[in-house]
Amino acid sequence: MKRLSIILFLGLIALGFQRCDTAPAPEVAYITVDTLLVNATGTQGTSSSKLNTLWVEQNGAQIGAFIPPCEIPVLAGEKQEIRIIPGISINGSYTQRNQYEMLKAKNFTWDLEPYSKRSLSNVQKTFTYNDNFTIRIVEDFDGVGLSFNRAPQSDTTLQIVDDAEGSYQHPGETPNSSGKVTMLPKTIAEFRTPEAFELPKAGANVWLEVNYKTEVPLTFGVIANELLQSLQAPVVTLFPNDHWNKVYLNLVTEVSGYPNAGDYNLFFGAINSTDDTATVFIDNIKLLY
Repeated sequence: MKRLSIILFLGLIALGFQRCDTAPAPEVAYITVDTLLVNATGTQGTSSSKLNTLWVEQNGAQIGAFIPPCEIPVLAGEKQEIRIIPGISINGSYTQRNQYEMLKAKNFTWDLEPYSKRSLSNVQKTFTYNDNFTIRIVEDFDGVGLSFNRAPQSDTTLQIVDDAEGSYQHPGETPNSSGKVTMLPKTIAEFRTPEAFELPKAGANVWLEVNYKTEVPLTFGVIANELLQSLQAPVVTLFPNDHWNKVYLNLVTEVSGYPNAGDYNLFFGAINSTDDTATVFIDNIKLLY
């Protein structure tokens, strides 16, 4: 009897397998992305960018986040609605990536043949700034004068240099001047905007885009101006690097953290604790909110 029960049990399992859904898997197509670019226009400053992540949606459903260069599987079919959202690393942290709402997402309607591959063209992979936000060019070092003043405790000055002295170069953009700070051993450098900016609070994102190259740790932050006092709030300290880099700094915590402030100055600074002379290069400081 026990043997019969086992046989019946195994028979039911086999029957269950036969009744499983045997529908074929959905057919897919592939989108190939090698890089992501930005096209700044008019008074929006440099087109320099470091977009390192993209989010993909299909027909309103999220497919996932991808790091270019990449090949993205999507469902094949006619009139497929594809949405591509550019993303960045927050404060230069590789592990903290976020959709960058300051740029417009790209929307496409494509007929995707099964197992076909579609590569984004230069136009399709180039993003433009979102008209719903404000862009302020704080300093690009290409005009007359400077938008940063030397702080009282600073041991050095901020100079404008050209490409002969290592200024930042972006293809197709001229002139190519940058800011340079030369720091003797055991010195401090700090610079602040004389202009104070009225910025949105209550958790609204405020971004600062910067190109930089530095031999010492470089700090950026805000100065919150309340009625009876001004409070300095560092945002991030960037590690030294030997090549020009682009960073996207999120000021939301520091700006919204001082709800009683009427406005905010921006600052950057560094400490050279070494026994050698060090240099800091900076360019294309862009405030977005």
